[in-house]
Amino acid sequence: MISVSSPVFSMLDFEMALGFVSQEFDAWEIVGEGKHFLPSIEGQFLDAASSFDLQFSAHAPLSDINIGSLNPRIREASVREVTNGLSSASKLNMSVYTVHPGFYSPIGLLDKRSVFERTRESLALIEKVSRDTGVRVALENMPNLGPVAMGRTPDELFPLLDGLDMDLCFDVGHANTTNSIEGWLAHKERFANVHVHDNLGDRDAHLPIGEGNIDYQWVLSGLEGYKGRLVIEARSLGEAITSRDRLRKLSAFKR
Repeated sequence: MISVSSPVFSMLDFEMALGFVSQEFDAWEIVGEGKHFLPSIEGQFLDAASSFDLQFSAHAPLSDINIGSLNPRIREASVREVTNGLSSASKLNMSVYTVHPGFYSPIGLLDKRSVFERTRESLALIEKVSRDTGVRVALENMPNLGPVAMGRTPDELFPLLDGLDMDLCFDVGHANTTNSIEGWLAHKERFANVHVHDNLGDRDAHLPIGEGNIDYQWVLSGLEGYKGRLVIEARSLGEAITSRDRLRKLSAFKR
């Protein structure tokens, strides 16, 4: 199933965004921040969503969140934001919740090992809530953002997950900026979620599919057997529709 997600939607009132998305898509990954912080919209969601034939998943808050921060107050607040959203996702009957790893702050760049350890501790706390609620957490691979990014390649991300019962959110566009798409596809059995968008490999541009250099015919062939959603991450609803229509035309996409 093709789904859609965009931080732009989170700037709209929930019911307005719901109306726009439902006209074009069968599934929506809600970015749980801005006006769509899940604990804040539980009532609206339960009142309105049942009137629409949509399936839902959620992305944890992104802005100002660092679960690997060496500042314990920032880290605790970040984990609380993520887990509060995860608990709400359970109440809203969402089955998948996508989370970003930590990142290296200026002081974190001086002690990367501690950032790794703090991120692992935070993920263990998130995993516990995942077990308690029954909502699967998918940890997302990050793009090449210079020295601040964690979890850009399988070699970087899998050590964060060692011993934890978590799935993966494979972001194809992110992987293109680290030249690691093929390496990620080797782990498709662990994918709970796949994010799709395009770029030229130089930065995380979130272009419509077909406007970058990613060979999505090849990617979709590599995803054969994957049963989850393809989530179009777009800068606008119009660009999401463009990507959806181009996905549907690819012969390897048979769902």
